[in-house]
Amino acid sequence: MKRFKTKKRRDNKVIIFIFILLFFIIFVILSLQKLNVSHDNFIEYLLSKTSFIDKNNNYFFYKLTSNIDYLIKPQYFKDKESFVYKEEPLIYLYNTHDTEKYVDGTVVEASTLLKNNLQKLGIKSFVEEKEVSKELSTGLTYYNISRNYLLKAVNNNSFKYYVDIHRDSVTNTKVEINNKVYAKILFVLGLDNPYYEENKKIMMQMNKYLEENYPGLSKGILEKSGDGVDGVYNQDVSSNVILIEIGSIENNMEEVNNSTEIIALMFYNLLGE
Repeated sequence: MKRFKTKKRRDNKVIIFIFILLFFIIFVILSLQKLNVSHDNFIEYLLSKTSFIDKNNNYFFYKLTSNIDYLIKPQYFKDKESFVYKEEPLIYLYNTHDTEKYVDGTVVEASTLLKNNLQKLGIKSFVEEKEVSKELSTGLTYYNISRNYLLKAVNNNSFKYYVDIHRDSVTNTKVEINNKVYAKILFVLGLDNPYYEENKKIMMQMNKYLEENYPGLSKGILEKSGDGVDGVYNQDVSSNVILIEIGSIENNMEEVNNSTEIIALMFYNLLGE
C-alpha cells in the first residue's frame, strides 16, 4: 500500500510539472505576441542565458533550456518571413585535424557544440562522422583525406557552407566580453586556390559581423601561401569552404562553446541576408 501511494505521489508531481511547463510556454508565446519582439533578439537572449553545463551536472535542466526555442515557433515573431529554417542541412561541419585538443575536449566536440547551437537557431547541420586520423595509414595527407569527404558532401547534398573546424597552436586565445569568457576565433584563407577572392568576401562578411557585435572575439583573417604551408585548405572545392580556428590548447570546452554560440549567430545572420 505504501509503495502504491509513493508511486501515485510521483505521478502527481510529473503531472504538476508538465502543467507548469505548458503554462510557461503559453505565457511566453502570449508575451512575444504582445511585445512583438524579433526572433533574432529572442535567440540571442536565449543563447546568452544558456551556458555550457557539464552533462553530469543538471544535464536535464541544460537540455530543457537549450531546446525550449523549438517550442516557440517563428510565426510568433514579427520577422517570421526572414526566419532561415530549412528542412535539409545547410552547413557541413568537419575536422581535417581531428586529433587537435583543448584542455578538456577536442575539435570534434567543438563541431558538435556548433551543430547544437546552430540547431537552436533552426539551422540544420551535419557533422562528418569519419575520422581523418584513422585513414593516415593509406599514405594520404590530412587534407587529401578530408578532401574526399568534402567532395562527397558537395556532390551529394545541398549544403550552403562547408566549415572545417580547427584549433590554433598559439596562446593568448581567451577574451572576456560582458563577463563571459570566449575562445578567440581566427579565419584561415588559402591564397593558392581559384576561389580565393570569393572565399575572402564570405570571410570578410563573417569577420565584420564579429567585429561589430563582439569586439575582440575575432583575430581576423589569416592569409597563407607559399612554401611550407598548404595554401589551399580544400577551399578550391567550393567558394563556400570556410576554415575556422576556435581557441587553442589553453581553452576549455565552456569557452569553446561560448564561441560556437556566437559563430552560430554569425551564420544565422549570414543566411538571413
